[in-house]
Amino acid sequence: MTTVQASADRPSTDADHRLDALLLERWERDPALPAIVSGQTVLTVGELRERVLRTATALRAHGVRAGDRVVIHHDRSVEFVVAVLGAMFAGAAHVALGVDDPPQRTLRAVQDCAPRAVLTNSALRERFSGVPDLVVLTDEECATYSPTLEPVRDSSGASADDPVAVIHTSGSTGRPKASLISHRALVSRIKALQTTHRMDERDRMLHHTVCTFDMHLGELYWPLLAGATVVIAAPGRHRDADHLAELIRDQGITTVYFGVSQLELFLLTRDPAERYDGLRQVLTGGEVLGPELVKRFHSRSTASLTNIYGPSECTIYCTAWVLPRDPDLDTVLIGPAIQDTELWILDEKGTPVADGEPGELYIGGAGVALGYLNRPELTAERFLDAELLPNVPSVSPNCRLYRSGDLVRARPDGALEFLGRADRQVKIRGIRIEPGEIEETAKRCTGVGQAAVVAHGSGAEKRLAAFVVPEEGVAPGSLPSSVREALLTWLPPYMVPSAIEVADELPLTPNGKLDRRLLETWAAKRSAESAPVRPVQHAPVGVDMDVESVVSEVWCEVLQVSEVGRDDDFFDLGGDSFKVLRVVETLRERLRADIPLAALLLEPTAADFSEELRRIMAQGPTD
Repeated sequence: MTTVQASADRPSTDADHRLDALLLERWERDPALPAIVSGQTVLTVGELRERVLRTATALRAHGVRAGDRVVIHHDRSVEFVVAVLGAMFAGAAHVALGVDDPPQRTLRAVQDCAPRAVLTNSALRERFSGVPDLVVLTDEECATYSPTLEPVRDSSGASADDPVAVIHTSGSTGRPKASLISHRALVSRIKALQTTHRMDERDRMLHHTVCTFDMHLGELYWPLLAGATVVIAAPGRHRDADHLAELIRDQGITTVYFGVSQLELFLLTRDPAERYDGLRQVLTGGEVLGPELVKRFHSRSTASLTNIYGPSECTIYCTAWVLPRDPDLDTVLIGPAIQDTELWILDEKGTPVADGEPGELYIGGAGVALGYLNRPELTAERFLDAELLPNVPSVSPNCRLYRSGDLVRARPDGALEFLGRADRQVKIRGIRIEPGEIEETAKRCTGVGQAAVVAHGSGAEKRLAAFVVPEEGVAPGSLPSSVREALLTWLPPYMVPSAIEVADELPLTPNGKLDRRLLETWAAKRSAESAPVRPVQHAPVGVDMDVESVVSEVWCEVLQVSEVGRDDDFFDLGGDSFKVLRVVETLRERLRADIPLAALLLEPTAADFSEELRRIMAQGPTD
């Protein structure tokens, strides 16, 4: 039997497991401390408390009660934080939806989670005008209510097992699935973080994670409960290493979470001589972490680096490993179980594997989600009653185990080594993607009879490729562009395949199943063949030069596309943070101009980016 467990004493009352009770106690202790910094705005604990209670009172006045859901539709901002906390104090679970997601996807998510209300701003409220019987409140409207404690007093029957957050992830059936995270689960995780990576009033944590990733819960609740300050990265600049480095330096950031790709991009982009000794602790995760990146980080900072692992169904993380400063490090582990967590490694029959043998990871303990919202069949499939697993007898009473789909093996000291996936789920730069969701969406496109999606490449170069078989009588020539256009209206850009190929038929294995390995080979081969081979041209420098042609040429090279239109968006064409770096470095050389990364991040269409380059070049070339 292989069991990896960790536990901690559990407080005995529900109040000790509820975020509203814990925050009120913390806020009453230190009302004058800075709670949030955003640009030039500094919000004290007392000011934050007042704004949060105004929002909670407004929601209560519009019928929001315990067990309801409230959609948060804000850019990263003070208003976003206030809305999240206001929904929680009203007794509801917040559902954060990205403002950059396609409108159709946002409305589908609203339909799926059936919220009682939406918190947004006046510029975005019209997006919800077509949803009947939905309360939509803006910041200005919430500010007119009194900051009372009535929502808290009305929650006398509230439970620590009430949901506090809803996290959407990609679903294999074509429909995203939403994990219900309870107060108890999130409080357990914050206490675990505080136990091993303590923060206090002297600390500042950077909030830059996108709201659809569950780490945003840690970036908000952890520092606020610890008395530390939340420093908010500007909207749209979470990819901008220059902006993040400036915040780390000027705002005295001591604690930060970076996805693995974000950390790699950050270090690649900054001056190799630049150090980050002001940081005290850095957490990373979401993807496989390589030894070389660990060594590179350690050479640039005295901060500790911790690799954390855990699906959103288990609330932020369930294992952690502080990386040793070992020059001979050859394997990065995901670590042992954190407190209040039980881990089991089982074989295909549900039997614990022998020590050191690989198996699928099952996760139990306080952090396990309540299940999937309105998906009882899927919940029953992934969240298992431990009593129904006869070969796993030594679990806590009433224990539920989440079947992760991740393959691991345990080292003798209990630390786990991540080995890959047992199913088709992939991660592209830290974001969980079910190819099945993209396939089902592609089949809805006009003219598509069949569709298959695979991932190829590794690390930062991993990308998605789609193969579509046209319906009878449909001309194949225009199908890739029409499918891409349709997918962009239904899916976020990171889920739209960088390559869409037309196939006469999809290949099958000898037993009649789709041959995905062959499709992966095709995708890798066609990607290599389609890479444009262009001579390096150093265009004459001058504000009257054809900058747009140079931009188009470089985009084609980096994105491996045949052409770029003036209104094409870099990220819609398959761009990501690493490709931003490659584009800007190439253009710096060819145009001999000092181009900041933010230029492409803030102006992602070819025409607008070219215009920004002309403005930069008009200020004079660099040496």
